[in-house]
Amino acid sequence: MNFGKVGSVLGILVIAACAHKPMDRVEGLTYVGLADGNTSFVRTIAPKNGKCPEVKISKGSAEETTLQMTANKFESATVCEATLPEGTASVSVAGKQIQIPKAPKRIVVFGDTGCRLKGDYFQECNDPNQWPFKRIAKAIELEKADLIVHVGDYHYRESCKDPVKCAPYKDTLGYGYRPWEADFLHPAAPLLQTTPFLFVRGNHEDCQRAHEGFSRLLTPLGESSCPKFQDTRYTNFGNILVVNFDNATLSDQGLDPKGTEMNQWREHYRKMVAQIKSRPESEVWIVLHRPIWGLSPNWNGPAAVLPVNLNMQLLVKEMPLPKKVKFVFAGHIHNTQVSTGKRPVHVVVGEGGTALDYYDEATRKLIPAGFTVLPSTHGYMVLEQNSDGKWVGVVKDDQGKASFKCSLEQANAPCAVP
Repeated sequence: MNFGKVGSVLGILVIAACAHKPMDRVEGLTYVGLADGNTSFVRTIAPKNGKCPEVKISKGSAEETTLQMTANKFESATVCEATLPEGTASVSVAGKQIQIPKAPKRIVVFGDTGCRLKGDYFQECNDPNQWPFKRIAKAIELEKADLIVHVGDYHYRESCKDPVKCAPYKDTLGYGYRPWEADFLHPAAPLLQTTPFLFVRGNHEDCQRAHEGFSRLLTPLGESSCPKFQDTRYTNFGNILVVNFDNATLSDQGLDPKGTEMNQWREHYRKMVAQIKSRPESEVWIVLHRPIWGLSPNWNGPAAVLPVNLNMQLLVKEMPLPKKVKFVFAGHIHNTQVSTGKRPVHVVVGEGGTALDYYDEATRKLIPAGFTVLPSTHGYMVLEQNSDGKWVGVVKDDQGKASFKCSLEQANAPCAVP
């Protein structure tokens, strides 16, 4: 027998098998999503016919107890899930532990992370200079944050027309499990497996697009249909309340103020305001996808800055946010910007990986007072308190280098080069 020939054949077979095995699988990944006290959750991704692992939780110094996960199929994966009891301090699966902070000291905010493939628009997902989300995630991992807030738009791989360019992505297009795995779960895995997340729904996760994946992967258990807006989530961190308000499907174009749709949003917003007022926490942060006070460049005409979101601005004008609302964090615009005025400090952080929004010189001349629109570059924001106990936001690029330091509680929230 010619062992050399057999060895060559076996080598070819092994190479061929490896060539057809996707390198972006996340089987065994466990992560925690924070919501209300009784709706926070843990999920583990198992193979399609795999068994769910044992989950151990602890509440402070109390002994560990075991949670039973339930299995749900999502195409080629089994999504194992369980609701966390209120007061859970840590979650352990297969020897890996995720700590849930009572009062986070170091928080990362980012969003709009997916690789944009839609029709003729092509972002090269395998080029980290064009789609740097994986590099950003590695930089965030080094931050050792207590909490990560994703302000929405995880999924961008919708369709692709060019048969040559699109060939590497044919199994990761559409709204099923594999696109979600490639666009979010795999690049974000180093963060998901170590740090609890607050997941905000983006407009890319609406009912016409990627909502099924968002519901199965990043939403508290029990959502069986796609709602116009999800229930508002209230997450307590001691004296701070983080309010996750879903405005993903609220149009950026002005609605009829007296119309049925606007009345639905008015009631959704009214409930949030009433709940904030009734809560004991003295400081409130609102996280949402579409900004209340954002500025977008005009892509289809002369230089202009377009206010985003007009409908949210109308709601706030009718029912002002309670004074204890200190910050509003949003995404949707693919840029980082800070605005101030007779309202909470408003921060947009939408540079997590997808194609950026740029503001040319003519457009920048039109930016009104009270707005700081930073140069567009991929990255994220790190929030920490300074020695005076005031929150500071450090804007970092896709390699973790600080580019701006924003004193969010100082008058006009100035951002300066550190």
